[in-house]
Amino acid sequence: MEIGSQHLRHQHPVVFKDVLSDETKEAICLRCGEMVFGSSFSCMECEFYLHKKCAEAPSKIDHPFHRNHPLVLLPKPKYKRCFCNFCGKTCEKSVYHCSCKLDFHIKCALFSLNMAEKKLEELKHITVKVPLLFTEDDNKELEKLDCFMCWEPLLESMYFSLDCGFNLHKKCVELPHEIKYPIHKRHPLILQFNVDHFSCKICLQEPSGMGFVYSCSPCRFSVHIKCAEFPPILNLPCHRNHRLFLHLKRRGLSCHACRKNPSFMTCEETQQNNFYHCSSCNFGLHLECASPPLTIKEKIHEHPFSLFWRQVSFICDACGLEGNFVSYICSTCNLLVHKKCISLPPIIRIPRHKHPIFHKYFLQDHQFKDCDCRICDDKVEIKYGSYSCFNCKFVVHVKCALEKKGWYKEVEPKDIDGKLAIVPKMSTNPIDCVIENNEDGEMTKIKHFSHEHILILSKNLIEGHCDGASLMDKYCDGCVLPVSNPFYYCSQCDFLLHKSCAKSPKQQQLWFHICQRFLILLVGYIFRCGLCQSECNGFSYMCKKCDVHYCLYCATRDYRIKHQGHKHPLFFDRKHEGRCDACNVKVRGLYKCKQCSFNLHIKCLRLPLTASHKFDKHQLALTYKEGNEYSEYQFCDICEEKRDPSHCFYHCPTCDISAHPYCALGRYPFIKPGSIYNELEDHPHPLTFVRKIFSGPRCQKCGQPCRDLVLECADFSCDYIVHWDCVKPAYLRSKKTARHKTETYEIVPETTEGSSCIILVQSFANFSFQYFLLF
Repeated sequence: MEIGSQHLRHQHPVVFKDVLSDETKEAICLRCGEMVFGSSFSCMECEFYLHKKCAEAPSKIDHPFHRNHPLVLLPKPKYKRCFCNFCGKTCEKSVYHCSCKLDFHIKCALFSLNMAEKKLEELKHITVKVPLLFTEDDNKELEKLDCFMCWEPLLESMYFSLDCGFNLHKKCVELPHEIKYPIHKRHPLILQFNVDHFSCKICLQEPSGMGFVYSCSPCRFSVHIKCAEFPPILNLPCHRNHRLFLHLKRRGLSCHACRKNPSFMTCEETQQNNFYHCSSCNFGLHLECASPPLTIKEKIHEHPFSLFWRQVSFICDACGLEGNFVSYICSTCNLLVHKKCISLPPIIRIPRHKHPIFHKYFLQDHQFKDCDCRICDDKVEIKYGSYSCFNCKFVVHVKCALEKKGWYKEVEPKDIDGKLAIVPKMSTNPIDCVIENNEDGEMTKIKHFSHEHILILSKNLIEGHCDGASLMDKYCDGCVLPVSNPFYYCSQCDFLLHKSCAKSPKQQQLWFHICQRFLILLVGYIFRCGLCQSECNGFSYMCKKCDVHYCLYCATRDYRIKHQGHKHPLFFDRKHEGRCDACNVKVRGLYKCKQCSFNLHIKCLRLPLTASHKFDKHQLALTYKEGNEYSEYQFCDICEEKRDPSHCFYHCPTCDISAHPYCALGRYPFIKPGSIYNELEDHPHPLTFVRKIFSGPRCQKCGQPCRDLVLECADFSCDYIVHWDCVKPAYLRSKKTARHKTETYEIVPETTEGSSCIILVQSFANFSFQYFLLF
């Protein structure tokens, strides 16, 4: 049948077809953009196709869900990026538009109009599905879908099959158009599109602009569909003496369900101020705590958990923490748990262990003899839930493992596939070739990836070097600490490497680096360590994603160490608060001694136990407590300034000489003297790092006498000299730290106690010192 086309806005006559023909099997409707099906209009002279419904769509709609203005049909969206306020998908073809910034696909506008008018013929033959009884082929994708009306998860309630083209709960389709809400008695609440963007008066969440709300526009009062289901009065079995009344914006009340365990209850995290409250008993519950689900089934346990609603104290079998109100029980396994603990991830990875760790509700005594948590160092009660690696006897508290969302990664069982440890893609062996072994199997001659020449093993510091000089004042090119036995040396140049540093792998995961990627070992780069904040030109481990370097010294330090300055082992606890015994600063995150009150924080941990200085012929020993209480003895003998007796210092008992740490060590102990610097653009020759004990020639940049760390021209015919502070690159001048990438982010000084050592006199130090910190 051929008809006129003026009302379809087409220049040719169009033909109505009631049945899909071969010509229209691949046709696209020009109004909705979907494949043509069923009855349609088409043009015989050009590719013009319209569904019958799209062709008959009115030019204006007075929509019951939007009473302010009519919706006007436009041939295309008014905005470059336009989204449908019903389904949330992009609008590219014709839309119904309102100046209130409402836009709808034609089918969404017409379908919602039929819902408002209770004309639901389209849904009569659509299957209604019940969660947990019906499954879809792509159930994973189904779990991500939300209902177009309430924008709550689709699997939360009975829903219409997706064959209808919409994501809809059955109860949302059947909602009444008006309700009388007890808390807002002045006017009825009207079901409408959330165009006014009012915050919900119940849950206080900010509006998203999607879905429907019950709203009173004159009073600017709005509630979500789900929140409107909260009754104004509750009779609960946990509080049988009186009824509970709903109160809005009630401050100063505490929730009796979650106040004992805020870390594991979601209602504390949302900071709600709306309560069910009994004024007689001063008993209150957050809305979420007052209406927990009756049963919950999660992947951590094979059986569903049932609500056990009784106000009694208990210890959660999943996390080992106390609860005092709503709990869930698995009667088959005799487990009693917090609500949130039902959804604990069964397998996770954390930076402190190379293998994935598994959640268990209990462990056997004979399997785990050492039950101290590897994060907080407190005892783990293995009769309750914990995370553990059975092969390594590694165990941690649930609360410690899951303390911060970004500090752990959930692992799917299929991703393990029999391989517990993550293996780097490339070889990690830093030794390219072994040239010679001795009788004990030690590598006496090697080719290391970091150096062009062959390296030779030595165990005698007194032996002469290639230039005949003693090795006593030489530094390792890896950790930039004084050379100690055993070490590798180059017979052709001044390259030295501790035997332990030579074995540092080319890729490694670090226990304190949160992103858990393999870090790459780099050489020949000056950097600021993201942990100790020292400037260094030795080896570094770099994370490309986080753009951070860690010096070899920090990278080889474990969370459990033996420090020769203390008789007991030290353990890093990121939550421990106390005063550092070296600098007396109160910080959060310390290496602590479990047996006594000794504490050290990151920066003070790297102080050497002994240091040599030209001021004294003996070695100065690091001392943590002042033995002499007379104030006249509490001075630094190098800078002649007063010392704080609560701070550590270096002391020679033979000569009775004491010094500030910075006076004894200097400002740049991790930049190797004698190393070459080629990055200065305004000088043509290579430059050499030199430490000036006394005043030297004037700096070519600032004009001041050169002291401390300077750069001298390696060309003897050139007298160029400059302070390192005057020419260092901008990325080293930044005050920013990288501790947010590490577990040591909690290390924040709570008090600022200035050092009595001034920078001016620090340059008089003779920077020869020795490190004996770690085994």
